[in-house]
Formats: sequence, structure tokens, C-alpha cells
Amino acid sequence: MSREILYLRVRTEGEHVVLESPSVGLFTEAAAAGIALVAEAKAGVLTTLGRAYELRVPEGVAGLVDGVLHERVQAPVGFGTALYRLRPLAGALYDSEDAKSKSPSDGALVFRAPSAGRFWHRSAPGEPALVSVGDVLEAGRAVGLIEVMKTFTLVHYQPAGGLPPRARVVRIVPTDGAEIAEKAPLLELAPA
Repeated sequence: MSREILYLRVRTEGEHVVLESPSVGLFTEAAAAGIALVAEAKAGVLTTLGRAYELRVPEGVAGLVDGVLHERVQAPVGFGTALYRLRPLAGALYDSEDAKSKSPSDGALVFRAPSAGRFWHRSAPGEPALVSVGDVLEAGRAVGLIEVMKTFTLVHYQPAGGLPPRARVVRIVPTDGAEIAEKAPLLELAPA
């Protein structure tokens, strides 16, 4: 039986990437120090309310596990508890060149964040993303959540600033759980 998947939260500390727990639970099967973790790699198991979830590394992240943060077999963790600190790999996906390649294409229609915070693609862990590439958006459609100080606010598509009343999602810019600045690009769009 395959487990449901949860993606680790991501934040940066200088040149290091910190992977955090996406929920409360018991953390097991941690990767050892010195192991390379890359996008979609299994990074442990989180058991919440008797249900085991496979933890995965989000897209755009790669690095070497820099020491062990949780040495016990089962470590109780909270939402946002640091599970791994990654040092950069040579040619890692999470570098300035990758950040440049993920910025919106010149001339693309861009839906921007109304505020700074942590951007979430889903309304809850284990739920499907609120929007996917190819979806058609109309005014009022929820596209994600922004978390600020443990308060979550739904972000709705609003066709303002030159955006069309109906638009197709071409690309979702930030990874799930990424820190974003106010007016940061969230979605690249095309007229529908």
C-alpha cells in the first residue's frame, strides 16, 4: 500500500536550505548526514493522527544533509519544525540561475501576490492543489493561500492591472510552501 505524500516546507538561511515539517506528528526514517536530497526524493515519514505520510523534497530543492537534527527513532515535531539543513550541491537546482529561470517570461501576463508570506498551493495537507497548469481562471477563483504568523488567507484571482477576465494558467511560479514577497509573481497566465 502506497502512502499519501506531503512535501516539506522550504526556507533559506544564507546559502543553506532548511526543510521543515509540513504538519504536527512523529517524524521517522530520517535521511542520514551527508546524503544528497533532491526534488521528489523521499525524506522520511510523518505520522499524524495514526496516518503515515511519506515526506518528499519539493521541486527546485537539492543539497547535502548537513548534520542530523533528529537523532531519535521517532521524534515528535510541530508544524514548521526544522527537519533538515542542506548545504548546496555543486550544480544544485536551488541556485541563482534557477531562480532567474523561474522568473516570469518577458511579456507574460502575471498574477502577483497581494501580500508577503508563505504561499501554499493546497487548502490542507493531502488535498489537491487549488489550481494546476492548464486551468482556466475567472474572477473570484481561489488560487492558493498566503500564511502570515499562522494565519491563512485565501488568494483569489482578480482580473485587474491588465489581466483578462478569463485566463489560463501557464505556470505556477513559487513552489508549495515558498516564502514570497508582496507583488511576487504567483502565476503566469495566457488569455483563455
